[in-house]
Amino acid sequence: MGVFRILSLLLFAPQLFQHGQAYNIGIGKSDITGPAATIVMMGFADSTETTQGILNRQYARAFLIEDADTNNRVMFVHCDLMSVMQLVHQEVLTKLASKYHGLYTEQNVILHASHTHAGPGGTAGYFLYDVSILGFVNDNFEKIVSGILEAIDAAHHSMENGTIRWNKGEVVKGGNNRSPKAYLANPASERALYDSNIDTTMRALHFYNDEGKLRGVLAFYPVHPTSLTGKNHLISGDNKGYAEFLLEDELDDVIVGIGIANAGDVSPNLVDNGNGTFRGEGKTLIESAEIMGKRQYYTLSALIEGDSELIEGSVVANLSYIDFAKVSLNGVNATADNPYADRTCPAVLGQNFGAGTEDGRGVGGFTEGDLKANKLFRTLGAIIKKTPK
Repeated sequence: MGVFRILSLLLFAPQLFQHGQAYNIGIGKSDITGPAATIVMMGFADSTETTQGILNRQYARAFLIEDADTNNRVMFVHCDLMSVMQLVHQEVLTKLASKYHGLYTEQNVILHASHTHAGPGGTAGYFLYDVSILGFVNDNFEKIVSGILEAIDAAHHSMENGTIRWNKGEVVKGGNNRSPKAYLANPASERALYDSNIDTTMRALHFYNDEGKLRGVLAFYPVHPTSLTGKNHLISGDNKGYAEFLLEDELDDVIVGIGIANAGDVSPNLVDNGNGTFRGEGKTLIESAEIMGKRQYYTLSALIEGDSELIEGSVVANLSYIDFAKVSLNGVNATADNPYADRTCPAVLGQNFGAGTEDGRGVGGFTEGDLKANKLFRTLGAIIKKTPK
């Protein structure tokens, strides 16, 4: 049964405000760079895109927040990965249970990925995700799990009294909507609420100890880290990883994570090739990643130096389980032709999934937005698996 987990951190819900609220904070970082040769990379589903070196290393960065009054805590781990696979999540939780005996559980641990496509794959344990990687890669799996655990350990053992501040700012030329026609399908009343067809706002949390020293920054900005396309063979955190590198190098011992937010169809590739695909603004993939990374770096640098608001309130972790195969749809009625139209079904991949995106096309024969069922694909699909009900 497909289950989607939501773990949300509520730091400043109005009903929980307590002026003078004290936090304990801990920050940690560890290397999670996987095998740098011969392993298929995760993201573009291209078995010819194998790792052939390292552009920059990938890291797990852990941010621990504890309510000093209630001792409620949340461990947020930001990873330079395409995604944190369920198998990785489960293994991390198993090892945390053995070591910390209930202190860190599924109730208060968030494992978050930047969504870079420039790293080795093979960590899912599911056929769909590992088939293009040509199988499960245990060395990569173990490196990611151990690195996440090391970052958590570092955050746990560095915990001290502190404060948390937040602010937000705009990123100039920080992305492009790669599906503008699809965006126009949204109701006009909804589109009228926004100035743009993408979100251009970066939001940041700043962690200070009691001496006023900045220990860590956790920011979120909605653009895909796909400046390095399927032609890339070097491990990297892509544009977000480059921005993290610049800030950590500049700030010395401050740990900086820049996560993905509501990226949707927001691409870092702004140049239209005229054939339904886009590319970055640089002469090379690396230069394109650096250009988009610098734009995020400039905004976050200004936020670090600028005015910010003190966060006050209790720390609460909320975990929800939602079976996405059984969600009723409001305002939608079943019909004779489609008796299941009023609810969701078990997970399926529509034929258009194979088309890929403007940042990287999939296999031939698939087209985005094609509303006509391809008879060949439909027949093959029926042979492989009956339509779920």
